[in-house]
Amino acid sequence: MSDAETVLRSYFDALNKREYDAVAGEFAEDCEYVSVASGARFSGPASVVHGLREFSEAFPDWRVELGAVISSPTIAAAEWRTSGTQDGLFRGRPATGFRFRRDGCAVAEVADGRITRYRDYYDRVTLLEQLGLAPVL
Repeated sequence: MSDAETVLRSYFDALNKREYDAVAGEFAEDCEYVSVASGARFSGPASVVHGLREFSEAFPDWRVELGAVISSPTIAAAEWRTSGTQDGLFRGRPATGFRFRRDGCAVAEVADGRITRYRDYYDRVTLLEQLGLAPVL
């Protein structure tokens, strides 16, 4: 297993356990984390953890399951599946009890044992439809 794959797997493991100090430890101080579908951008471990904590508070049962991981010494790409139930405030909207499930992939660049650049890709419209938040096209 490459260093990049080890770091990416450790990040997802800590996230599923809600060990936010460990999550922060996987990211470099100058890291850039982007959710491509939503356009959300986070810089630095504290910002990344804030965004992840906010999402997991809205979806307390949210978990990520890793699928295939392809890696080189400095880059890891992983397929993932995630699901959760909205039991808390989400982007200013009260809990609905709606459940979502989505597939996506992540690409992480790693240097000196920390994630320096992270990109998350998924179908945002499908997510919003499942949560009853997508406008009718």
